[in-house]
Amino acid sequence: MAFKLVKRNKLAVTVKGTLPSESGKPEYFDFKLHCERLSQDEIDDVRQENGGVKAFIRRVTEGWESVLDEAGQPVPFSTDGLEELIDHAGMPLLVLRCYMEQVGAAAKN
Repeated sequence: MAFKLVKRNKLAVTVKGTLPSESGKPEYFDFKLHCERLSQDEIDDVRQENGGVKAFIRRVTEGWESVLDEAGQPVPFSTDGLEELIDHAGMPLLVLRCYMEQVGAAAKN
């Protein structure tokens, strides 16, 4: 199949993982971030700015799905909410890894 040279501006990034509960048992989560799709040159530029992983996530994230509060109600996207999300230990690197895996081309088996 031929490659279509089309500008793709948006990307829905699925993030799946676990966080340990207070008892130590893993709590599974699964949510989507609505992100700006950066080109490889743009990704390189942002990485050279050296603002860190959190700065990269702030730069590309425009919204989310399936982020809930303690009562199980949807949390509207906000910059404060994003800060709370990426303040969980390990979350920024997980989000970055998911973004990088899902933004680019991949080999087909």
